[in-house]
Amino acid sequence: MKKFAQRHAVSASLLVIAAAVFAFTFVASPVFAQADGQRLDAPAAAPSAASAPTAKAILAMAESDYYVLQGQGVKAFQCDIQPNWAKLITDPAKLKLVRPIEYTAVIDEQGGVQVSPFRADKAAIDPSLDQIVGGVQQLISGFFQTWNPLVFSGVFSPAQDGGLGFSSQADGYHFTQATGGTNVDMTLTKDALVTEMKVTTADSVIVMMPTYVPTNGGLMLLTGLNNDINNGTQKVDLQIAYQPAEGFQLPSTVSYQVTLPTQVVDIEMSLSDYQVVKR
Repeated sequence: MKKFAQRHAVSASLLVIAAAVFAFTFVASPVFAQADGQRLDAPAAAPSAASAPTAKAILAMAESDYYVLQGQGVKAFQCDIQPNWAKLITDPAKLKLVRPIEYTAVIDEQGGVQVSPFRADKAAIDPSLDQIVGGVQQLISGFFQTWNPLVFSGVFSPAQDGGLGFSSQADGYHFTQATGGTNVDMTLTKDALVTEMKVTTADSVIVMMPTYVPTNGGLMLLTGLNNDINNGTQKVDLQIAYQPAEGFQLPSTVSYQVTLPTQVVDIEMSLSDYQVVKR
């Protein structure tokens, strides 16, 4: 087992990273909702101090200021993704083999993700690379599964389960829900800006702290997620740069710095050749 781990250190790390990224998508499930289906998409003016805030009021006031692609008119899209293989592989022979490999990602109207590897010259991918190619494929899928509910469709989705908890505390507003052994706590400022998302399961505690920048139109666009897994056992710093594509802001570069117990891994991907389906 020790020799296997040493031989496949890079690929194994990618699989761990992908698993961690998939864990972040707990917040993508429709656990935050209310009966009328209003979605939390944005920070806005706080409610009047004359009346106690309610969950309905906070959700209602926070639905117009985040940059959400489906709200801007995007129905679906696809793009090509080029990993920076040199950040992952140091062996010159293997690096030469993987350099021609890229990926296509297709995002459907429901936010579903389909990622496929390919070579631009249409040649077959060397089977000896299956593990590393599959690991990066999982990582890309994990990125979109995290990013889609935050930027593509919005943070909150309608749900039939109404077990939503709400409280107003010194650090802002808290929305909570316990579903199937998973406890979710999302903290918003008094202006309804999301500052922390915490997911607790029987095996893990994941704390996500998003960062935003205003677009030219003033809408808040997600540019990063600082993630702490199991009280610092693993840390994932995700940074996203954007580019204009067919009139929309879409990712141009995605970079991860992943701190594992025995190593730090840097990963970078470039996204291009967008094809957007508009509403």
